[in-house]
Amino acid sequence: MDDRTVSTDALSVEFQAVVDADAAAKTAEVQRTNAVTKANALAQGVVQDATAFKAFLQATFGKNAATLANFDLKPRRSTKVPVATKSEAVTKAQATRKALGTKGSQQKKQAKKALATQPAPETPATTPAAPATTTPTKS
Repeated sequence: MDDRTVSTDALSVEFQAVVDADAAAKTAEVQRTNAVTKANALAQGVVQDATAFKAFLQATFGKNAATLANFDLKPRRSTKVPVATKSEAVTKAQATRKALGTKGSQQKKQAKKALATQPAPETPATTPAAPATTTPTKS
Protein backbone atom coordinates (compact mmCIF):
# COMPACT_ATOMS: atom_id res chain seq x y z
CA MET A 1 0.00 0.00 0.00
CA ASP A 2 1.37 3.36 -0.98
CA ASP A 3 4.71 1.83 -1.92
CA ARG A 4 5.10 -0.04 1.33
CA THR A 5 4.53 -3.58 2.28
CA VAL A 6 2.07 -4.25 5.08
CA SER A 7 1.03 -7.63 6.30
CA THR A 8 -2.60 -8.44 6.92
CA ASP A 9 -1.77 -9.09 10.56
CA ALA A 10 -0.34 -5.56 10.91
CA LEU A 11 -3.45 -4.06 9.28
CA SER A 12 -5.66 -6.11 11.53
CA VAL A 13 -3.78 -4.85 14.61
CA GLU A 14 -4.03 -1.21 13.45
CA PHE A 15 -7.76 -1.46 12.75
CA GLN A 16 -8.41 -3.27 16.00
CA ALA A 17 -6.58 -0.50 17.89
CA VAL A 18 -8.92 2.10 16.33
CA VAL A 19 -12.00 0.02 17.17
CA ASP A 20 -10.78 -0.46 20.77
CA ALA A 21 -10.08 3.26 21.17
CA ASP A 22 -13.53 4.10 19.84
CA ALA A 23 -15.19 1.62 22.21
CA ALA A 24 -13.21 3.07 25.14
CA ALA A 25 -14.29 6.59 24.17
CA LYS A 26 -17.95 5.54 24.02
CA THR A 27 -17.68 3.82 27.40
CA ALA A 28 -16.07 6.92 28.89
CA GLU A 29 -18.83 9.10 27.44
CA VAL A 30 -21.55 6.89 28.95
CA GLN A 31 -19.79 7.01 32.33
CA ARG A 32 -19.49 10.80 32.07
CA THR A 33 -23.19 11.14 31.19
CA ASN A 34 -24.16 8.96 34.14
CA ALA A 35 -21.91 10.94 36.47
CA VAL A 36 -23.39 14.25 35.32
CA THR A 37 -26.93 12.92 35.75
CA LYS A 38 -26.11 11.76 39.27
CA ALA A 39 -24.47 15.08 40.15
CA ASN A 40 -27.50 17.03 38.88
CA ALA A 41 -29.87 14.86 40.90
CA LEU A 42 -27.80 15.38 44.04
CA ALA A 43 -27.66 19.13 43.41
CA GLN A 44 -31.45 19.32 43.09
CA GLY A 45 -31.81 17.63 46.46
CA VAL A 46 -29.51 20.14 48.13
CA VAL A 47 -31.07 23.34 46.74
CA GLN A 48 -33.69 23.69 49.49
CA ASP A 49 -31.15 23.03 52.23
CA ALA A 50 -28.72 25.52 50.72
CA THR A 51 -31.42 28.19 50.48
CA ALA A 52 -32.45 27.61 54.09
CA PHE A 53 -28.83 27.68 55.25
CA LYS A 54 -28.21 30.96 53.41
CA ALA A 55 -31.29 32.51 55.04
CA PHE A 56 -30.10 31.24 58.44
CA LEU A 57 -26.64 32.79 57.97
CA GLN A 58 -28.09 36.11 56.87
CA ALA A 59 -30.52 36.14 59.80
CA THR A 60 -27.81 35.15 62.28
CA PHE A 61 -25.02 37.46 61.17
CA GLY A 62 -27.21 40.27 59.81
CA LYS A 63 -25.11 43.12 58.58
CA ASN A 64 -21.77 41.69 59.71
CA ALA A 65 -20.14 41.75 56.29
CA ALA A 66 -16.87 40.20 57.47
CA THR A 67 -18.53 37.07 58.83
CA LEU A 68 -20.84 36.74 55.84
CA ALA A 69 -17.81 37.08 53.54
CA ASN A 70 -16.45 33.86 55.06
CA PHE A 71 -19.46 32.16 53.46
CA ASP A 72 -19.16 34.16 50.23
CA LEU A 73 -22.34 36.12 51.07
CA LYS A 74 -23.16 39.81 51.27
CA PRO A 75 -25.51 41.53 53.73
CA ARG A 76 -29.05 42.06 52.49
CA ARG A 77 -29.71 45.49 51.12
CA SER A 78 -33.02 47.08 51.86
CA THR A 79 -34.79 48.40 48.82
CA LYS A 80 -35.56 52.07 48.99
CA VAL A 81 -38.70 53.16 47.19
CA PRO A 82 -38.42 56.68 45.79
CA VAL A 83 -40.71 59.33 47.27
CA ALA A 84 -42.30 59.97 43.89
CA THR A 85 -43.36 56.32 43.66
CA LYS A 86 -44.81 56.41 47.18
CA SER A 87 -46.80 59.58 46.50
CA GLU A 88 -48.09 58.13 43.23
CA ALA A 89 -49.23 55.00 45.09
CA VAL A 90 -51.06 57.09 47.71
CA THR A 91 -52.79 59.11 44.99
CA LYS A 92 -53.90 55.94 43.19
CA ALA A 93 -55.15 54.38 46.44
CA GLN A 94 -57.21 57.46 47.27
CA ALA A 95 -58.67 57.53 43.77
CA THR A 96 -59.57 53.84 44.03
CA ARG A 97 -61.26 54.32 47.41
CA LYS A 98 -63.23 57.24 46.06
CA ALA A 99 -64.24 55.40 42.89
CA LEU A 100 -65.23 52.16 44.61
CA GLY A 101 -66.52 53.68 47.83
CA THR A 102 -64.33 51.41 49.93
CA LYS A 103 -63.65 52.20 53.56
CA GLY A 104 -61.00 51.44 56.11
CA SER A 105 -61.48 48.94 58.93
CA GLN A 106 -62.60 51.58 61.47
CA GLN A 107 -65.19 53.05 59.10
CA LYS A 108 -66.50 49.55 58.35
CA LYS A 109 -66.92 48.85 62.09
CA GLN A 110 -68.83 52.11 62.59
CA ALA A 111 -71.05 51.38 59.58
CA LYS A 112 -71.85 47.91 60.94
CA LYS A 113 -72.73 49.35 64.37
CA ALA A 114 -75.00 51.93 62.78
CA LEU A 115 -76.65 49.26 60.69
CA ALA A 116 -77.16 47.02 63.72
CA THR A 117 -78.94 49.79 65.67
CA GLN A 118 -81.44 50.45 62.86
CA PRO A 119 -84.64 48.39 62.93
CA ALA A 120 -84.85 45.73 60.28
CA PRO A 121 -87.05 46.79 57.34
CA GLU A 122 -90.31 44.92 57.07
CA THR A 123 -90.40 42.49 54.19
CA PRO A 124 -93.61 42.33 52.17
CA ALA A 125 -95.65 39.15 52.54
CA THR A 126 -95.83 38.63 48.80
CA THR A 127 -93.09 39.09 46.33
CA PRO A 128 -93.84 41.06 43.19
CA ALA A 129 -94.13 39.06 39.98
CA ALA A 130 -91.28 39.26 37.54
CA PRO A 131 -91.98 41.60 34.63
CA ALA A 132 -92.88 39.92 31.36
CA THR A 133 -90.13 39.98 28.80
CA THR A 134 -90.77 40.59 25.16
CA THR A 135 -88.44 40.05 22.29
CA PRO A 136 -87.93 43.07 20.09
CA THR A 137 -89.13 42.79 16.52
CA LYS A 138 -87.22 43.97 13.54
CA SER A 139 -88.81 46.78 11.59
